[in-house]
This record gives sequence, structure tokens and C-alpha cells, in this order.
Amino acid sequence: MNEFLTAMATDMGIDRYQYESDDSFIFRLCYSALGQWCLRTAQNSSNGIIGTTKHNQTIVLNELLQRYSELFPSVANRFIGANSQQADLPVHIRRVYEETGYLLTDDNNRNQLANFGRSIIIGNTSLFFGVPNMAFTVNGLGVFSTPTSYQFTAREFLIRDTLTYEEYFQSRFDIIDFYERDINVDELEFFNPLSNNVPSLSWSKKIETDCSVARKSEIGPFYRVMRESDTSLLFAEEPPIETQNDSLISYEYRRLYYALKAHYGNPLNVKVVSRDSKYSEIKINGYLPNREYYYLLLLSWPVNHAFDKVNFLVKNCFVPEVIATLRNIGIDVKGGNANA
Repeated sequence: MNEFLTAMATDMGIDRYQYESDDSFIFRLCYSALGQWCLRTAQNSSNGIIGTTKHNQTIVLNELLQRYSELFPSVANRFIGANSQQADLPVHIRRVYEETGYLLTDDNNRNQLANFGRSIIIGNTSLFFGVPNMAFTVNGLGVFSTPTSYQFTAREFLIRDTLTYEEYFQSRFDIIDFYERDINVDELEFFNPLSNNVPSLSWSKKIETDCSVARKSEIGPFYRVMRESDTSLLFAEEPPIETQNDSLISYEYRRLYYALKAHYGNPLNVKVVSRDSKYSEIKINGYLPNREYYYLLLLSWPVNHAFDKVNFLVKNCFVPEVIATLRNIGIDVKGGNANA
């Protein structure tokens, strides 16, 4: 490991796990470093103006990413997005920080660091929203330091109500909201909570449970459905799945599918695999709503590439927090500290 990487690891407090490959460790260091540069540019000051333009942030991160790819060509492909462009990652990182409250965008579309001293206590440390004026470490895109006086909870951060996944299910399938509709059932597909496939592949022409979601096509329209009898179905309007984006509230419809699966005793599974005494890998058999996905990006590193949404490397001391977050939406966790 060269001096440059050693310095990066020391500055961000990132340890290598036992038997971790060079490429894996280099990728994690560069990924977190890009996040730190994104936050640092938001602290710029010029002619009394604090912050920087989003365009400048993207330029700076693109230049750094290009340099990292030249220095470490064996990991360059880990920074490429679905459309095979490295430019996707700088925008993705900036958007994660904007959506999670690290960055504030002013009326001139400039980003400033939201250094209000907010933190979430996790174990014996805290997730700090900003860049603290004290020693800190980095995990994934998250900054960690000693707890501050301005504390809030993970639930408050996720902007969720206090409902459990079962209470959420019950709220969405209240019989008072359902009524008969003149809908040709033969034109519908039904979400099958009992399927062991990932949710996106768990659709069939027959309703398998008393409560479900129906659709006419992958783009809708969508309905919540209650089976009144073998021959009668009741419907409630389900909001259309509009074009999903990188906002914090995107992909919320997945929350209903996970609640349905959990209610019918077939929750989505997550496996925790220990890597050593410090790290574990979280393997998720489906995509999360953006709220939970972004939270994981502040606690851990995507494993296979920067846009990996199902495999995350997390410190063991954060595993209970990740487990609690996933169980809150009805996901079953096995292995690691799952019984903690």
C-alpha cells in the first residue's frame, strides 16, 4: 500500500478488514474520499460568498475520480454507473448529501455545508451531519465523531411515522377505504407476498392472499386489493408510480411490498456475514426505499461497485443499527448480530 493510500486511510480512520483485497480497500478509500471532497467544496468562501455551485462540485469530483482511476486502474470500473459513465458518481454523491441534510442549496443554486452540529448517536459514536471541528472518522459517505448537544433519532432522520410495519400494513388495508370497482380482473396482475422471488418478480395473474396490490401494467394503474370472497374483490386507489428519481422519498412503494410480505410470514431476507472482528457484510435480497438506502450509504460502503444497492460492508458496531432499520420495514435479518 503506497504512502498516498496510507495517508487517506489514516486521515479518514478507515481500517482494512482481514484478508481484504487491495482493490476492495482502495475502492473504499477513494469512495469515501470523494464524499469528503464534496463536503469540503461546500465550505469554500469567495468574495464573502460561502459555498459553491453544484456544477463546480461535479467538476471537482469528476477531476478527482479521473485521477483516482489513473492511479488505480484496477478499480476504475467500480465507479461506473448503469449507463457506463463515471460522471454518474459525482452527481450521485452530491445528491445523497443534499437529500440527507449535509448540504443546503440556496436561492442561487449554490450548496453550503449544513454545519448545525446535528448528530445521531449510534453505539459509542455519532453520525455527524456536516464536518465537525474535532477529530472524526468516515464510514461510507457518513462522518462520525463524538455526540453533540443537538441530537435527533434515526427515525426522525428518516422522516417516518412511529408505525411498525404491521401497523403500517393495517393502516393501508382498512376496509373502510375499499369499494367495488368495475375493473376487468383478467387485465390485472397481483403482487404475491408469498413468492420467494425479489418483489419486482413477484407478480402473478391470480391473487394469492386476502390483501395485495394489483396493477394493469408495470407503469400502472395500481390498486390496493382486498378479497371479500372467492369471486369478489374490493379496490382502493394506489398512487401511480411516477418516474422515480434520487430524492429521499423515491421508491416509497417498496415499503408496502415489504410490509405485505412480513404480514404474510414471508419477509424479505437479509444475511449478515462476518468478515472479521471489525466488519460484516450485509446482503439484501431486494432494493430498499431511498430513505433506508441513503441511511445505509452513511453507515457503510457498497461492496461490488459504487452503485451496488444490495451488498454493504459495515462496521460490526453499526450492525445493530442497520438491523433495526431493516426490521422496522418488515425485513428479516439472519446471521451476525441479528439476535442482538
